[in-house]
Amino acid sequence: MLAMKLHVQRAFIVTGTLLLGGLAASRAHAGEADDLQVMIDRARSGVTDLERLDERSATREDAALLRLWLDEAWRLRSEQKYDEVRLVLDRCDAQSAMIREKIQAAKLLAQAAEKEETLRRLRDNIDKTRRSIQQAQMQKIGLEARSK
Repeated sequence: MLAMKLHVQRAFIVTGTLLLGGLAASRAHAGEADDLQVMIDRARSGVTDLERLDERSATREDAALLRLWLDEAWRLRSEQKYDEVRLVLDRCDAQSAMIREKIQAAKLLAQAAEKEETLRRLRDNIDKTRRSIQQAQMQKIGLEARSK
């Protein structure tokens, strides 16, 4: 009889432990879904920031693709395919990094073009000044020849 009571108590303990473990696992999945949702939302606001930085519209198509991937991540999250969501978010991180690099490259190209234009104007100005000097020298030689 005592053995039977101990067996029943152990069964209750094991059952209780399993139920609590199941509740903890479902809470973990809920927490995981919430974490992924936060990550997706943060990435979406990051796209908006990237678009704001892209003054020259150099990455418009890349940002649109990034938004599509984030929509896909949201859909996968709602289907509870958390591992796939992480893969898509990793791809989104890489895409965001590439967009940042493209924006920086576009800015540097614009600066280089501006400097080249400034250099061209300076060279034109130097050429104009040289021609003026040559004309002045020719006039001086002409005036000297007449005065002799």
